[in-house]
Amino acid sequence: MAVINVPAGGSINAAFVGANPGDTIRVAAGVFQENVVIPPGLDRLRLLGAGKGQTILDGTGSPGDGIVVDSSFVTIAGFTIRDYSVNGILVNSSDNIIRDLEVQNNGNIGIYTAADRNLVIKIESKENGSDGIHIDGSSNYVIESKFIENEDFGIVLHGFNNLALRNRVLSNALSGIELESGPHYVIDNVSKGNEDDGISVLADGNLIIGNNANRNTNDGIDLTGFQNNLIFNNNIKNNNEDGIDAAGGDNNKVIANKVKKNAFTGIELDSDSDQNIVDQNLVKKNAGPGILLTSTANDNAVRENTLSGNTPDIQADAPADTNNTFDENNCQTSSPPGLCS
Repeated sequence: MAVINVPAGGSINAAFVGANPGDTIRVAAGVFQENVVIPPGLDRLRLLGAGKGQTILDGTGSPGDGIVVDSSFVTIAGFTIRDYSVNGILVNSSDNIIRDLEVQNNGNIGIYTAADRNLVIKIESKENGSDGIHIDGSSNYVIESKFIENEDFGIVLHGFNNLALRNRVLSNALSGIELESGPHYVIDNVSKGNEDDGISVLADGNLIIGNNANRNTNDGIDLTGFQNNLIFNNNIKNNNEDGIDAAGGDNNKVIANKVKKNAFTGIELDSDSDQNIVDQNLVKKNAGPGILLTSTANDNAVRENTLSGNTPDIQADAPADTNNTFDENNCQTSSPPGLCS
């Protein structure tokens, strides 16, 4: 396999003409104003810049995408990709590695893929005109990356069986993380200061584990009528509406979360939220009820939760006070009889 060097002032696209599958193309530091297209037939290619802030793909005045990937098993690393009119990176193929990049101020999505099994790791996608990253394929992995101040969502997981792990999703104009289609796996992320929900769930069967959803404009985690989700061991605090809102969702498990200091309710089961399990959560100092079941919530189990400083700790609007199970809840603040031990 060959190593092909592209000097400052050279053409990255020209290097593909003589390249073969498995070759490495190393691009020197400098500013390159071209739309890079990795064509089919160059599987296992590596396209490597000198580093973020050193090798810069600048789309100023250039329509289209920054990098288009049409081969598989490609590795791309070491670039800043900025100011393209459409997407920073468009991935049309599967099994690629996208790492150690800065993707900034592109007109549409920072990174978009409709393909499968791509790994996106240690990238920063910020100030793009739409989402920081949008995944439409399946079994993709978004790991240890930052999505900051994008004009729509930070991360969108569409398709199936995608993973978001240990990302920081900050100050985006809509929700930090949005889950569509599903199921997906959202683990150990920080979703903070976004202008909608921290995590918006629009799909069934997701695993949402160990995340921090803090200081978002709406809910920390919103389950809008979806079911069979596991919400486990998340830290949800200081959001401007509810901590966790089931919003008509059924058969969800909300277990062992810390839900504190949210401006409305800590955990809310409303709009015909049925057959959910709310167990072993720590719910403190929310401005409204710690756990609220509205009148249409039925057949839910609320058990072994520890609550204090809420208004009240548990509230169940009739007939929810008799249509649901309340066992062994430890309340420190006054709540109606029968809801707390």
